[in-house]
Amino acid sequence: MLQQGKDLLTEHGYHGTGLKKILDTVKVPKGSFYNYFESKEQFASEIIEQYGRDLTKKLNDFIEQSRDNPLDTLRNIYLRMVADIEKNGPKGCLVGNLAAEIGASSELCQKSMLNAFVSWKTPFTTLISDAQTKGLIRDDLGAEVLFDLLWETWQGALLKVKIDGKTEHLIQTVDVMLYHLFLPLTSGENKRI
Repeated sequence: MLQQGKDLLTEHGYHGTGLKKILDTVKVPKGSFYNYFESKEQFASEIIEQYGRDLTKKLNDFIEQSRDNPLDTLRNIYLRMVADIEKNGPKGCLVGNLAAEIGASSELCQKSMLNAFVSWKTPFTTLISDAQTKGLIRDDLGAEVLFDLLWETWQGALLKVKIDGKTEHLIQTVDVMLYHLFLPLTSGENKRI
């Protein structure tokens, strides 16, 4: 039920996915739905939590299996996401989509989105920190600051894909961030943020 709900929310958004559509898709009577969930909002919250856990596991598995340096591993994670977009279409990130749609209006879903974001942040900031230790990424900014910048820039690039359907700029965005803006500084000491 959660997987099919995730597909519906990703495709149609929260407001575009009515309870009837959910019930028809998962073939569950309305009364039975309420045995599992108090509301559509709780259903969406559970989907977000599951999505966050699944993505975090995939991310950790990928990092664990990688034999590349941390900077290239980071790039390869994003290349994999680009490949998924090219295969499945520019649906975007479920959390990013729902954040734009209901992030400010659903406290329950907002909490689930924040939990998902925090769970992804740890492996990414660990990679960035490792790259900083190896001198591959600038260290005048904290790993969390750099991750936030990368994630927010990526989300903006995903919006552009929805407009023009082209993924080339996703790779360009990641490469500019990682191999230009994140490069270690060569002159002067800067205060760490």
